[in-house]
Amino acid sequence: MVFSIVSGSKYMNLESSKYPSTCIAILNWNGIKHLKHLLPTVLKATSNYWDSCPIIVLDNQSTEPDQSWLATHYPEIEMVIAPENDYLFSYNWLLGSRKEEVVILLNNDLRVDENFIVPLLRHFSETSVFAVSARAYDWNGVKITSGPSLFQQHRGWFHCGFDTSRQYACYTLFACGGYMAVDRKKFLELGGFDRLFFPAYGEDLDLGYRAWCRQWKSIYEPASIVYHRERGSWDANGDKRSSRLILQAQFLFQWRNLRQWNFQLKHKLYLPWLWFRQWLRGNKIWLEVYDDAKNIWKKQKNQALKNTHSQIDLNFLKKMVGEPISRE
Repeated sequence: MVFSIVSGSKYMNLESSKYPSTCIAILNWNGIKHLKHLLPTVLKATSNYWDSCPIIVLDNQSTEPDQSWLATHYPEIEMVIAPENDYLFSYNWLLGSRKEEVVILLNNDLRVDENFIVPLLRHFSETSVFAVSARAYDWNGVKITSGPSLFQQHRGWFHCGFDTSRQYACYTLFACGGYMAVDRKKFLELGGFDRLFFPAYGEDLDLGYRAWCRQWKSIYEPASIVYHRERGSWDANGDKRSSRLILQAQFLFQWRNLRQWNFQLKHKLYLPWLWFRQWLRGNKIWLEVYDDAKNIWKKQKNQALKNTHSQIDLNFLKKMVGEPISRE
């Protein structure tokens, strides 16, 4: 792919037909305080992009005057009202109604770099790419808070985290749902974000893993930069369940997805010991979340496993994620 830069920072694509049609979708609920920071930077980024890139604010039935505020201050930006406040799962409904090949999903508690679009889109010339995630800094632009997500397991217990030391284009277990570009048709073919993980956390991990099972890759691209007010759109609205929901998602992800017989054997042997150790420590939150996750899984297991997918070799996946991507 060949690029040149004209008019200061404005990109010009010399092979524009290779770039997918795209739009930017911003999830919002009572978020005027966030949109004031985000929208000017998104408008700047789209003005720097040579092709059409509509901006859509997907409003989850805000109870504050977000809709009238947007119409007054940013009439050029489309606001779409979700049928209900369905958290991140409102994207499933929106992407089903769009026509673009790639949709860039953004939380509202961000600012974006003026040239963040191109580094995300250039990977979609490879047909096996499912999603591309941006590099995130903290709100002050000092600390890098993202990196490729690696697949890790210990004695039958899965965990993952962002390796912030790997700041180069590489494969990742999943693209962060708060700032990623995704192939719209592949997203819909997978059924979108799975409501097993309602209301939040783990849905992007689950989606990325299911994509890998179809040999669709997710990529971490540090040349695309955003600035994130961590949990600004969740805990800031009075919901303090983040840590519980993250642990709950960890249980559900393993039970729904990691069904390889060798992992399942280790997991079933290790889990009673893990439970006993948390009981000895008096970790009531862990024990409560475990019970909550078991109840959710009991109710939704059949539906969650209905759309079964082929399993991926976990050793292959562990080796693949974090590996650098060569560029021509």
